[in-house]
Amino acid sequence: MRFGFEQRWTASVEDVVDLYINETFWREVSGFGRTSPPEVLEVTRSGDTARTRLRWKLEVELPKEASRFIDPDNVAWVEDTTWDLSAATAEVAFEAAQGAALLRASASVAVVAAEDEAVRRITGDLKVRIPLIGHKVENAIVDGIGEHLGEEADVVAERLEA
Repeated sequence: MRFGFEQRWTASVEDVVDLYINETFWREVSGFGRTSPPEVLEVTRSGDTARTRLRWKLEVELPKEASRFIDPDNVAWVEDTTWDLSAATAEVAFEAAQGAALLRASASVAVVAAEDEAVRRITGDLKVRIPLIGHKVENAIVDGIGEHLGEEADVVAERLEA
């Protein structure tokens, strides 16, 4: 399943990217509606490259049949993001905490200037390999990702305004 989301802030591209690679910012995030606070595993920077690794846990309602394959109380993943700081782009790999053979996900991120705003565009692919119900699980996960990103955008906006 392809997915895409867009976030906008009245800020510079540089300010937005700097925030996304700021370890203190991630440690201060208290979590979102259905997503736990992130566990910061790594934040490093070397020249024009930065890497963040965050562990998230999502409370999501999965189809009952999916519980044979996925523990609905442990829908967690590591978000491994590698930034090209000179281009304000990133590649994201998602590493599932369970059922790694059943789930594959990745995304690309670009932060671009649009008039007086910075726009963060996220496009990705998610594939759940569970016979007959994989698409239902994909829909539930993508809905959760969308909700998470919306709440994340609000937290980023608050921090940028501070």
